[in-house]
Order: sequence, then structure tokens, then C-alpha cells
Amino acid sequence: MMQQESEGNTTTSDESSQQPPPLASPSASASASASAPAYNGIEQESHLAKRRSIKRLMNDQSLSGKDRRLQIQALMNGSSTSSYNKSCSFGSSSTAATFSASSRSTSIASMDLGQSSNICHVVPSEEAIMSCVHYEAKCNIVAPCCNRVFGCRVCHDEMTPENHPPMDRYKVREVVCKECNTRQTRSNQCIKCKITFAEYHCNLCNIWMDLAKEPFHCHECGFCRVGGQANFRHCDECCMCIAITLYETHSCLKDKYKNSCPVCREDMHTSRLAAQDLPCGHAIHSHCLRNLASFDYRCPICKKSVMDQATMHESWERRAQDIAMQPMPDDLKRKVTILCNDCERRSEDQDWHFLGARCPGCASFNTVVEG
Repeated sequence: MMQQESEGNTTTSDESSQQPPPLASPSASASASASAPAYNGIEQESHLAKRRSIKRLMNDQSLSGKDRRLQIQALMNGSSTSSYNKSCSFGSSSTAATFSASSRSTSIASMDLGQSSNICHVVPSEEAIMSCVHYEAKCNIVAPCCNRVFGCRVCHDEMTPENHPPMDRYKVREVVCKECNTRQTRSNQCIKCKITFAEYHCNLCNIWMDLAKEPFHCHECGFCRVGGQANFRHCDECCMCIAITLYETHSCLKDKYKNSCPVCREDMHTSRLAAQDLPCGHAIHSHCLRNLASFDYRCPICKKSVMDQATMHESWERRAQDIAMQPMPDDLKRKVTILCNDCERRSEDQDWHFLGARCPGCASFNTVVEG
């Protein structure tokens, strides 16, 4: 298995800002204590209701992938779907898209970032905390392309219109603290409330996340990956980090992972999803291979079997038994020339059958009839 998951995909929870409660009189404290169990029960029921709603959305096949993500984001953010979609729309009337005139005058976005590390700006409530389901971090980022606040670059790409370009992760210069809503120059510590934004921070890729997936920056790949740096070794030929357990035996092809997945067409080099080598040397997303294996056993590119001959032997024998039990009638019998996709052997005068023709060289049924 090749480690293909750039930046990781850790599900996060909303890090809401909380203020300390004011001091109360003894009578008020007693009243609060008496109502605490009831309040806790209501709060627990609210969490259960939210989880049930998320499960319903996950199982709703009528929603597109983007609509499902937006509605789940809205539930986690504590806002309605309609108001959430409105805040994410790119319209001239959207209050979340722009600052007020007074806010613009003090925003560090209009200043030299190299000289404003100690300057902060409190973000208006319309641009405040946004939930992110991709990373565990206590800050949001300001998209350099549209100057709007998002949980991460993946949130930006999922929530913006299709004609809006993807966000350049390397150009992020500002973040917004989720605790105090302070907009500031990127770092891993809030300049106002001093909280640490995340356990792991890469100032090159502008990523904030926890350490559960063991993130590390690969200078050869050019961005962060997960899985632990000690467990991977970069292959200059394939242009990818390869698991050390597979490095010595993996099949090298020039820039193999700088291609699109042959099934989903997503770029595998920057994909957040794992990919793996096939015996033929081509690469494919692991989840795409699992889907493909439900109806085909061949590489989508070269048509070779995705498993070795020893593994496929049982399947080939079952096919041979089926052919023996269903002989072709005399009027349909004919001799053909076949080409084997697995061993690339060309064989003439082979018996044709609608279930397939067997290669006399490698005993594979992964053949095509020529002509």
C-alpha cells in the first residue's frame, strides 16, 4: 500500500469559544445545582438528536455529495442549513464575504505581513467560528483568493462554486482564532489568548492538525503526508513516499504517481486518499480498486489481472469447468487467434467459447480474440 494521504483526513469537532460564567450568589448557585441534572439531560438529548440528524443525512441518497457535506457542516456549526448556505454564497449582499468599513481600516490584510506580527483584528460575528470536519485545529484560515474565512483549504474547495479556483495552500497568510475570533498572521499560537492552535503545524503547507495520524512534511513531495516519517521512504523515480516494507519490492515507473487515478480521474500525487501499486506496475486509489474488483479483475489501463496467476488459478479452473459443462453446438464451433493480456502471448487455432478462450501458455482466461 502506498501512502497517498496528503495532509490527512481527521474528523474534527467544533471548538466553540466559551466565556467564564459570572460569580453568582449562594441562592443562585443552589438553584443552578438543582437544575444541573435536568440541563445535562437536555444537553445530552440535543447531542443525540444532532447525531441522528447527521446519520439521516449520510443515508439520504437524494442529496449530492456537496449538499450532504454542507448540511452536516451546518448541523455541526449550530446554524440552519439555509443560513449556512447563505453565508457560504458568493454574492455582493453576503455579509460574510466582506468586512464593514470600520473593520477594513484595521484589518492586517491590507498591511505588510512581515511588519505586523503583533497586530490583531477581531473578526465580525458573521465571519466567526466555522466547523471543519477535516482537521482538529483551533483556528480557521483566511482564503488568499477570496479573503473569506474557512475551516481549511478542503472546506474552501467543497463550499465554493465549481467555477471558483481551488485554494493555494502555500499562499495562506492569515488565520482566525476559534477561541477569541482574532484575525492574525499565521502561526501556531494566538497572539491574543495564547492558545496553541494544533499539536502539529507546518508553516510551509499551512496545515494545523493533531498528531493521531503522525503527519510529516516530505520536502521531495512538496507537502505534508501522514503515517509517520520513519515508516516511509521517498522514491525519486515514482515521485512518491513508499512504505519501507514495500520499498525494495515495489515496481518503479517514472512519475507513476503524477498521473490521475484511472477510475476516478483524481490526481494521485496530491490526493488525500491512499493509493497502491498493481502487479502490472500501474497505480490506482485503494478504494477505487475495491469498487473495481466487484465487477472486473483487470487493470483499467493495461488489462492485466490485478492478482497474480497463483491467486487467479482457482477462478480460471472454475471457468474451465463451466466451459466443459456447456460445449458449443457444432454450428457455432470455430477456431480463433487470441492474445493473452497477462503473458502477452499470441496463440492461433484456439477453440472459441462465449465464456472465453484459455491461453495455452499461462492458463489465463484474460484473453481477447483478434480480428
